[in-house]
Amino acid sequence: MSAADTTPPSKPTGLYEPCSSDTLYVLFCWTPSTDDVGVVAYDVYRQGDTGYVQVGTSSYPAFGDDDVVIGRTYTYIVIARDAAGNQSAPSDPFVALARGGLPSPTATPTPTRTPPSLACDVTYEFVAWRTGQNAWITLKNTGTAPIAGWTLSIRWQEPAPRLTSGHSAVWSRTDSFFTARNLAWNKVIAPGASVQVGFTAAHTGATPVPLYYGVNGVYCSSTYGPRR
Repeated sequence: MSAADTTPPSKPTGLYEPCSSDTLYVLFCWTPSTDDVGVVAYDVYRQGDTGYVQVGTSSYPAFGDDDVVIGRTYTYIVIARDAAGNQSAPSDPFVALARGGLPSPTATPTPTRTPPSLACDVTYEFVAWRTGQNAWITLKNTGTAPIAGWTLSIRWQEPAPRLTSGHSAVWSRTDSFFTARNLAWNKVIAPGASVQVGFTAAHTGATPVPLYYGVNGVYCSSTYGPRR
């Protein structure tokens, strides 16, 4: 009698989007997981108001979600599963943009390019008072290729602070996200180089801190610096 399979697949990594030239709504891909027997499916979860909820299953390292609003961003995690029901560790949270491109002619998306080498790290420093805060953010390119044009997304736990002003980027707020888009003079971040941006926000109660950061849809590692 053969031993039961108790080895889970490896954690899904390398999530990126878009992975098709004519993306409609949300479409993202990832590096396939490995397993001693074989991965049979990937379960995809989307963050909602009460936590992560499963929104679908894919047999391929790609997933499309059309239950979204074009122009908004959504956060996903992916869990690999083998034939014995063993589940991998969840992928790192991934922020994807719902796009309004042309629909793909095939029902199942197929990855068409190698995942980008973009990697980033964010250091967050701030000065807080009872009703607000000033924040300074250092965005570092930790990848091997230049970042030629960037959009930094900052996710807050609700209630999110209210953005009142920002500098060194074009700032906006949508729901629980702050978004900073590059200016002409800081558009390119060379490997190992950094840019600094900042904002002023109002809040009530305890000073909020971000849940996570992403650049161009790629999750960034982060460090909280000292209060200034």
